[in-house]
Amino acid sequence: SIASDTVPAAIGMIAEYLEKKLPKIPKTKLFKFPEDLSKELEKDQPDVIGFSSYMWNTSLSDMFMKRIKEVYPKIITVAGGPNFSSVEDEQHEYLKQRPWIDYYIVKEGEHAFYRLVSELIKKSGIEVTSNLPNLVFINNGNFYHHKKIERIMDLTEIPSPYLSGKLDNFMDGKLLPIIQTNRGCPFTCTFCTEGQSHWTKVKAKSGEVVKGEISYISKKMNSLETSKRRTDFYIADSNFGMYMEDLNTCKALAKEQEKTGYPKYISVTTGKNKQDRILEAAKIVNGTMKITGSVQSLDSEIMENVGRKNISSTQIVDMALKSSEIGAQTFSEVILGLPGDTIKKHFSTLKILVDSAFTSIAMYQLMILPGTELGSKTSKEKYKMKTKFRVVPRCYGTYEILGKKISVAEIEEVCVANSTLSFEDYLECRKMNLVIQIFFNDGVFEEILFLLRKLDISVWDWLKKIYENSKKSHFEKFNKLLQDFLDDSKKELWTSYENLKKFTYKSDNIKKFIKGERGSNLIFKYKSRSYTLDLENISDIAIFTTKQILVERLENKSDLSEFVEDLINYKKCQVQGIFEGMPSIKRKFKFDIPKFITMKDSITKSISLEKFKYKSDIILNFKLSEFQIEQMKFYKNIFGVTLEGISRTLSRVYVKKFFRSIQTEHAMDRLDFIDNNSRRLTGELESI
Repeated sequence: SIASDTVPAAIGMIAEYLEKKLPKIPKTKLFKFPEDLSKELEKDQPDVIGFSSYMWNTSLSDMFMKRIKEVYPKIITVAGGPNFSSVEDEQHEYLKQRPWIDYYIVKEGEHAFYRLVSELIKKSGIEVTSNLPNLVFINNGNFYHHKKIERIMDLTEIPSPYLSGKLDNFMDGKLLPIIQTNRGCPFTCTFCTEGQSHWTKVKAKSGEVVKGEISYISKKMNSLETSKRRTDFYIADSNFGMYMEDLNTCKALAKEQEKTGYPKYISVTTGKNKQDRILEAAKIVNGTMKITGSVQSLDSEIMENVGRKNISSTQIVDMALKSSEIGAQTFSEVILGLPGDTIKKHFSTLKILVDSAFTSIAMYQLMILPGTELGSKTSKEKYKMKTKFRVVPRCYGTYEILGKKISVAEIEEVCVANSTLSFEDYLECRKMNLVIQIFFNDGVFEEILFLLRKLDISVWDWLKKIYENSKKSHFEKFNKLLQDFLDDSKKELWTSYENLKKFTYKSDNIKKFIKGERGSNLIFKYKSRSYTLDLENISDIAIFTTKQILVERLENKSDLSEFVEDLINYKKCQVQGIFEGMPSIKRKFKFDIPKFITMKDSITKSISLEKFKYKSDIILNFKLSEFQIEQMKFYKNIFGVTLEGISRTLSRVYVKKFFRSIQTEHAMDRLDFIDNNSRRLTGELESI
């Protein structure tokens, strides 16, 4: 599958800027896929070749540059991107270990790359002066690091690679169209590469260019066959919706949606402040944009430790409530293992988010990113961080580069313990993260969540009880799901970076990653397993725990067993086999769950559940639409049909859009309810 499945717009902007500044230069060529670059190098060798460096491609770029230098030592190699330390000594050491890199460009690439190429043309070779901005290199054993790090203050200087047609080759429906409407971030989070003062000022792109790109991309996507057409769209801004210009971007998107139906899903990271404006942006695009509430932690000490003092967590949580009122999807982000974190603090943050109105929570481990303050040796020592290394999910393969087969994988460093969080507690937090991912996120059990909330029962308490019940012997199969997850979580961690790197150089080991035996995104892998192989097991513990908590919390011990079973079995019929393309499922029900779902938001204290009881059992037929089947085929073609492939699909789409809808076998039965004087559900049930 394609690890980073976005159109390469960033290198497109570098190429456009270079050609604008040096119009006489031979045309640049862009490459996304390793195989395409390998073929091109065999028939045509460039004077200068540049490689981007992100956490998902740094090692692959290294292997290409190393092999290029072995075969064509005169080709000048340039690397650039955020996956690079900000500390001089660490930069020097990095380049010493990689003699195949001639130059490294830090921070923004467009202007710095143009200046470098311009200098290379003048010097007719690799010798350049050390006063070029954003440039780091070693020459004749001497390390050069220019102190001046420049930014482009006017983004209109960069021509659009979309509007020029330079990205047309990548607009075939395999890759996700991505644009950037502004650069920079006003926040100073120490775990983020944009948390440095260099990026504090936010610079916007021309609104007319943004509108033009949206229209161009929409036209390209709609020109493709339905089965090959992507319906999603990515905005790469760090805080989308915080600025007035963002509302204009949303208006342009809404215009295309009305005109062509594209895009159906908009992936963004919304801002940490200016919540009213963000909500307005979500309204404009008709709820196709998820609103993010990136709290990372709601503990004041942790927030201070990571430099998030200018972000209001209260506003973020309040925004979720307002978002639910307009029907917008919301998700929050939490990072496990931040300085000062504990199992109690992590659970407390999760509790607040679950019991607010967020529709899903993304839970991450703390990645130690080069170029961040938290990635420095000083921070690691200060907070006594215990770090391990693991292969980045999906970022591995065996490639033929200039006649030589090379196996390579990307490796990341993660914090698994610190002075306040033990490794054992880290694993328990991960276990709770998986419970939330399965039972809370994506609305798989939304009807149960609604029922609990109407009865004033904390959804967090229900989730915590599932977490506790998993340890009971009669839920052995569900416990095995969780234990397998924890075992894999431990197996993926390596103490030595060098040993893991050597391990990934062997093609037989890379095959294990490709088969899914190693290196998966575990939280999504086990979520996928829960919705496929373990669907019965998660349904069983959900039914048991729901009945249990209702008996414990309700003063009147009304028997809700049948209704709870119908609610969960209804959802099971919507989900079962959707990834395999199973078109329909039939099941018998005692309660009119579709009516309950339709009316649940308007249910008042005067309505009792007896009005949802059928006179006699009814068979419901759950079916996938043609559009759902086609869309699932599309994602299967991109990501595959293994658990790993399903994991990729789940990480990219709002899975609720793929739930089956129902048709009744006996339509008239839905109108024939039991008499008011028949069996009633009393007590607290009267309140809903």
